[in-house]
Amino acid sequence: MTLDNLSYPASSRMRALLCPIGRIRRARFQEFVERIQEENVVRLGDVSPDLKPNRTMFSPQGFPDGQIVYNFTASQDRDHEYLEPFEPHRRTFLVIAVADYREDNPPDVLLAQFEDLRAIYRRSLFHTCLIFDSPPSAELPVPKIRPNDDRDTSKFFIPVLSKEASTITSMRTVMCDITACLLSEFTGYARTLQSLPTIESPLVSVVADDPAHLSANALTAASNRLSMPSIAGASVMGGLQQQRMSMQGFGSGTVTERARSKGKGRVQISIADLYLLTGRIPDALREFVEGANVAKNMNDHLWHGKALDGIGVCLVILAYLGVDFQIPSIPYPVLDSKSSVKSISTKSLLTSASDAASIRSSTLSDIQQLVELIPELGNTVLNLYIRSSNFQGEAIPPICFSEVVLRISKFMTSVFLANGINKYSLNNMVIGESISIRPASEKRAPNIPTRGDISALAMRAYPEPIEGFTVLDASNILGGIANIHGAIGFQRKKGMITRELVRILIPGLIQARVVGAAGAGVHPAAGLKATSGAVAQNVGGSAGVLDIREDEVEVGLMSVLEDMCSSYGIVRKPGKSAKTESPPKQLTPGEEVVADNELRAFGWTALKIHVLRNCMSLCEALPDFNGVLQFTSQLLKMGAGDLSREEQIKLSTNISRTLSAAAKLGLNGIETSYWDAFLLRDIELVESALWKSPSPHGKHELQGADFGDAEAPIIVDKNPFIYNPFSRKRETATAEPVLVQGELAEFRITLQNPFEFDVEVESIVLDVKGVEFKTEKHGVVLSPFRTQQLSIFGKPTVAGSMTVLGCRIKVFGCAERSFPIFTEGIDYGKLDIKVKAMGLQALEPKSTEKQITSKRASSKAATSWPLPTPKTIPITVIETQPLVLAHSSSLPQSALMVLEGERKVFSVVFQNLTSVPVDIIFFSFQDSTTTQLQAALASKDMQPSEIYEYEILLLKKRALVWKNQNEKKQITASAATNTDEEDKSVAKKSSSAATQFIPPNSTASFDIEVLGKPGLTNASIQIDYGHLGVHRDQVAGKFYTRQVVFPVTVTVNASIELLRVDFIPFGTSVHFGKSADSALGETPHDKYRDLFLRPGVRDHPSEYCLMTLDLRNAWPEPLKVTLQVREPPTASTNNDDASSWADSYETSDTLQAGHQSRFVLLIKRVHLLNPTAKIPSVSGTQRQFVVSTSKPTVDQERLSREAFWFREEILKCIRGSWEEVGTSRKGEVELRSFRLSPRMVEAVRVDDVGINMEIISASPSDGSEDSTATTTTPPPKTLLKTAPSTYILQTDTFYKLRTTVTNRTTRTILPLLRLSPSLKNSQMSVALDLSRRFAFDGFLQQAIRRIEPGGATTVELPFTVLCRGEFEVTAGVEEIRTRGGGGGGGGRGGGGGGGGGGGGASGEVPKTPRTAVRESVLDSDGVPQDVLDGVVGKRSWVGREVLVMNVRDVVEG
Repeated sequence: MTLDNLSYPASSRMRALLCPIGRIRRARFQEFVERIQEENVVRLGDVSPDLKPNRTMFSPQGFPDGQIVYNFTASQDRDHEYLEPFEPHRRTFLVIAVADYREDNPPDVLLAQFEDLRAIYRRSLFHTCLIFDSPPSAELPVPKIRPNDDRDTSKFFIPVLSKEASTITSMRTVMCDITACLLSEFTGYARTLQSLPTIESPLVSVVADDPAHLSANALTAASNRLSMPSIAGASVMGGLQQQRMSMQGFGSGTVTERARSKGKGRVQISIADLYLLTGRIPDALREFVEGANVAKNMNDHLWHGKALDGIGVCLVILAYLGVDFQIPSIPYPVLDSKSSVKSISTKSLLTSASDAASIRSSTLSDIQQLVELIPELGNTVLNLYIRSSNFQGEAIPPICFSEVVLRISKFMTSVFLANGINKYSLNNMVIGESISIRPASEKRAPNIPTRGDISALAMRAYPEPIEGFTVLDASNILGGIANIHGAIGFQRKKGMITRELVRILIPGLIQARVVGAAGAGVHPAAGLKATSGAVAQNVGGSAGVLDIREDEVEVGLMSVLEDMCSSYGIVRKPGKSAKTESPPKQLTPGEEVVADNELRAFGWTALKIHVLRNCMSLCEALPDFNGVLQFTSQLLKMGAGDLSREEQIKLSTNISRTLSAAAKLGLNGIETSYWDAFLLRDIELVESALWKSPSPHGKHELQGADFGDAEAPIIVDKNPFIYNPFSRKRETATAEPVLVQGELAEFRITLQNPFEFDVEVESIVLDVKGVEFKTEKHGVVLSPFRTQQLSIFGKPTVAGSMTVLGCRIKVFGCAERSFPIFTEGIDYGKLDIKVKAMGLQALEPKSTEKQITSKRASSKAATSWPLPTPKTIPITVIETQPLVLAHSSSLPQSALMVLEGERKVFSVVFQNLTSVPVDIIFFSFQDSTTTQLQAALASKDMQPSEIYEYEILLLKKRALVWKNQNEKKQITASAATNTDEEDKSVAKKSSSAATQFIPPNSTASFDIEVLGKPGLTNASIQIDYGHLGVHRDQVAGKFYTRQVVFPVTVTVNASIELLRVDFIPFGTSVHFGKSADSALGETPHDKYRDLFLRPGVRDHPSEYCLMTLDLRNAWPEPLKVTLQVREPPTASTNNDDASSWADSYETSDTLQAGHQSRFVLLIKRVHLLNPTAKIPSVSGTQRQFVVSTSKPTVDQERLSREAFWFREEILKCIRGSWEEVGTSRKGEVELRSFRLSPRMVEAVRVDDVGINMEIISASPSDGSEDSTATTTTPPPKTLLKTAPSTYILQTDTFYKLRTTVTNRTTRTILPLLRLSPSLKNSQMSVALDLSRRFAFDGFLQQAIRRIEPGGATTVELPFTVLCRGEFEVTAGVEEIRTRGGGGGGGGRGGGGGGGGGGGGASGEVPKTPRTAVRESVLDSDGVPQDVLDGVVGKRSWVGREVLVMNVRDVVEG
């Protein structure tokens, strides 16, 4: 694992240099380095101590629980050697040479190179060489040492077994042996330090080593710069030795006691650093505390802060090791009295490390106190460092100050991420283990530093002025600051710091490029790759400064740049799935587009463009060709709309130049992704101009199979292929494209280029999933800012299903990728963008797994980005199909003329051009009236009755039909009734194979019938044909047909026009038949009566009405018109059956050209049980979810429905036809064009309750009271019936007025009968005064008994007339409902007791179930049925006929 050089305990790590020696490959060296890095932590208890008494100062036995953490590096930091006395962890104490035994390096060569290595890094304490993959018996070089050197030479060259032959502890043992030798060398180095009187501060030592910097200005500049180059051949130890010799030469009298104490404290602090590096943490802590006390007393602020920093590191390492410890009394500065009071010490640290085990009483609470202690110590250390700058030569170097700030910030960051001091935070700080993100639900520990405090402290490390720092030092500091902000979630601030890092790297890389090129003798513009290679050769084969490996570039630089771009919202940072083993979620093309648009809409576009330019500049300075192309593509994707034309052209040129440079260097595969996701805008399958594409159909469309006739073509009555006005879904649905195997297909591709430069498309092929589809590659150059179309051709090789997903397009400089079909983009002007999240949280992927239940969440989801759905084209590839065309017809020039209502037949011949037979044919027809009817049906203000008429015209009266349809059905029906077994077997055998309607390479003829309709100008016969190969009954799934169309021009002329229709109530004063009782002889009405004897009227005259029709001949030739009338048919009668018109009567007349005639018909009145029923749909489908623009009232709706149903009943009773005189031309008269007014409805209607009155004689000879005979002959000369409702009576004679009430409704009624006699043709006051004219034996108003549905009852009222005159009687019935018990008895009966008066009920009439249901039922429109029937509360009826009585003194004749 990689150790962080800026972590808090970084000063406790031993720096070790790994160098290759001899011949060794880079990959092998990297492998060996990884094996060494795996054992970078060495426990002191596993290290063998040196038994020599002069090498036991750092014996591992002093603290066996301790450990040494090695910081392995492959480079020597010579720029910061002047800081090593102040910060010993910067010094390289160990040099490990790595050799490969498999390369057959001679021992003498290895020894020579090893000696050279010791000479180069002579300041290191120990040098060793590891020979990897070496067998135990291999010959090792023998080093040469001085005679008085007592070191173990066997540790200079150490063989290491191969990875396969090694055990788990092999490499660990090697590291323990190396550590033992290194600890032995530390004793001598420590003795040397202890012999020094003092150790100078870093800046003072620099001045002492280089006398040229003695001036005040130079000293000030040295205190401000980040690092100083070391003088060749000089060492810090050498400078210390010179100081020692000079100080001894002057004697003790020249050095004050204060200076000696100060120097002793500094030396003690340096010794504490050595204990810290070697793992002796208790000894280091003791020395740091004692040295801090001395520095505190001597006001040595710089070294005082250094000691306090070491104390904090020791405490953290002790907490990591898990040993019990006590927090010592920390010597805070005198001015920081508060800090001193806050010290957590209870007992001073023991003077001996050996006595530390006796009192180990630290608890977990003490460890948690480090959360407050370490930041407090760090703040004190920083204040001391700032205070030290007031003393000349004692100021801390800025690089050290910045690193201390970052180390303290890293401690606070680890505590924040791990939620306290625990194993996670300690492992992260000491050995570099990553901290897993804690769950949001975890409770926050107390005293945890906040993110704001961490950020504020980390920003104190920002180097100012940054120009005074070297590029390397500034990069390290800025990288550390950015890393801290990224860890705590301050991505925007991290991006800002990273952008500053990129800004200072660009000039540094350019300068290094120039210097490297000049040293190699190459011009800087000659190519950076060549420059890097030349520099590498001059340094002896080692890697050049800019020779960056591919993986290092991607993992290092590109990740930094992408992370910076994600902070500015340029790219989306990988989700959590990228950090785990599971692959990240694959976005759909629509989700990718939405994600790109979210990124484009996020943040400040100008700033993002500037950041991308910085990234491009950095990649060009490296150079990194992939990076240049990637960020150029990202810039075009992100800000193409904000770039000028010149800038876009420059970016395009930059791509071409980068590709050319990569090609010259032999770098292949340098590509980027294309920057416009909407490059492909559409793909269309172009239909062939010669043949129509096949259409799919289901088995249910084989309607001809319902009759069992395999030889009949199919007539599409319910669902025509071309147009069905009642199947809106089928009409608007897009048919699935179909291709035929082996036939060439053309696709039209639409590409767009919204940029200001040409886009060179190298290749385009269809991206098809499914069957194999061969496509010819095409290339094109897209001109700037336009859309272009091109056609590509291909053919499917096998039958099956395929889906066109898009196109695979290769653009110059870009990788070939599949582009989905986006026909529509995103309209930013119509988006309702709401601010729902701030900062980078707005770019976090939205969770689609959670279901939105609340209204608020639903509204938020509704305002999100619309997800563009890519278009896909599913295509079915079928096997070879036949090709048919219309060969000829019996019509000259495909035109004919008919009259309205006339039918004509013609034939059409179709020819099959292929060797594949046609065994399935569908007939469908289209005419000019279809469009008009379709537009009318689409109207929202259409009434249901009008819709019904249009549907009749569409379905029942087609303009074109196949003439042989009825014949085929009759043949099929007769074949189905055949009972002969032999015939059945023959029929079964013949139907097992498919019938060939059009054989291969032959013709077939079909007869078509045309009906003359108004508005018919043209029509077309559409035949869908195909090849099944099996019988129709054996078709399992879909089948496919092609279509051929035969157009016909039709001229329709007018024939018979219906001008007007009227209905007249028929007066009952006319008697149709001669009554046996009539003695009046011939009357004036006899001729009128004889006129209506021909229809054979058998019912009461009141049940009929007169219908008048005015017809006009619009044809220039005379036409004979015939009208037929019949009795109303029953429900089981077939209206179209000719036998149902056998008993009808007819009337005819010949109309000359332009003349009109009135026809008078006797029509029987109609009674309907439910005249307000909902108007049905002829097609069987209802208009759902259609909001009508007109809202009729309830009365209007009731009248409309009544007019509709009575009109339908009348149309069932009449029909008309015409024929041209002298020719065979004939047709039908259209009678559906009339409408019924409310007056006509009343003339046609039969009331729900019928009232019939008649007068009978009351003489005793008539029988008893219960007699109900209606044919009783009155006495002569006393009663004469002259008409159905007219009587002649004699004065002073007794009669009976018999009233019959009939219930035609569907519920029981309880009626109240009212009789109203009056004097005819008189004023109201005189007419109703009958007290001296009439005498009645009973009540004129009386309740009668309950009448069941379909029942009748009679009421007789005896009376006599006292004077002559002409009288009339009217009758009315009212439904009554009273409270109380059951209905009771009847009214008074007349003389003879006939027919009893009905029931004057005293209680409420119980409702029958049918009555209750009807009162509670709602119509389909939501209107109560009673209201539609016009029934609100009680109902009443008035008799249609008035009884007239002519009273005379003597009845004559």
